[in-house]
Amino acid sequence: MKRRTTIAIALAVAASLALAGTAQAGSKWIRQTGQIVGDSATSVKLRVKVRNGQPEKISGFVASDVLTRCGAKRNPRRFQYSALNPIPVHADDSFNTVLLDDSIGLRISLVGVVKRHGAAVVGTIKTNRFEPGKNQTCKVPKQKFKTAK
Repeated sequence: MKRRTTIAIALAVAASLALAGTAQAGSKWIRQTGQIVGDSATSVKLRVKVRNGQPEKISGFVASDVLTRCGAKRNPRRFQYSALNPIPVHADDSFNTVLLDDSIGLRISLVGVVKRHGAAVVGTIKTNRFEPGKNQTCKVPKQKFKTAK
């Protein structure tokens, strides 16, 4: 009788550990890096949360050294753009969000698709006209970006 109880307890512990492992395997974060297409000076980093093979959200989005046209002569400058809040991913694996920075009148549009079950992201970044300094107006034209695991 004592041996059966010990075996039953051992099996229950093993089963609970196995279930705990599958619950953890159901959700993961995939870190990705990439760049603006055709501009090797840029860097795009983000993380995709995947649950049961479906992407749920994108967080930690940072696009560094993005070419931005500023001033009357549209001189090129490089800026960093980032999303502080997570970006939800829709059921069709697409995302579409607008990021705002009211202090300089900045409105960033991010549109894209998560591919290969969260292993890659393709999209575009674009801004309105904004004023980062005195007598200077800047704008980011629509630019494509790609990231991968």
